[in-house]
Amino acid sequence: MAEFQLTREILDRSTASTWDAAKLEWALHEVFESEEPETCLCGHYPIIENCVLRNKTNGAFATVGNCCVKKFIGLPSDLIFRAVKRVRGDADKSLNAEAIAYARERGWINEWEEAFYFQIMRKRNLTVKQAAKKRQINTKFLFQMRHARSNAVA
Repeated sequence: MAEFQLTREILDRSTASTWDAAKLEWALHEVFESEEPETCLCGHYPIIENCVLRNKTNGAFATVGNCCVKKFIGLPSDLIFRAVKRVRGDADKSLNAEAIAYARERGWINEWEEAFYFQIMRKRNLTVKQAAKKRQINTKFLFQMRHARSNAVA
């Protein structure tokens, strides 16, 4: 039943009239963790991991729970949230490629930091300087994620 409600809500905000065509119109605009539980477009409550989607065709926005994005729309939000949890639990862990690209697209990290991270992200033994820089980037990423809610479109 929830998937039908999500389908109807997304179709109402899309230019396409079929689900398969409509979901291709949507891109991941922002992800954030809410401090208070929210309700997904599908009606599911509570959700904490939120995804703001933007329709590439008509500019519409929709806030949807990460579970629905992962299950029905197939954007990389779940990979970003997994990276957040991993790095929040241990600042020495690595972000994944999706999280790095997400941070770069938003200007949270610069081109050099992105290239550096891609070079070292799978290495097991980092120099002291490399490990410190990686932790610095991870800290910056987590800070921006905590404040992403204020930048998200409702």
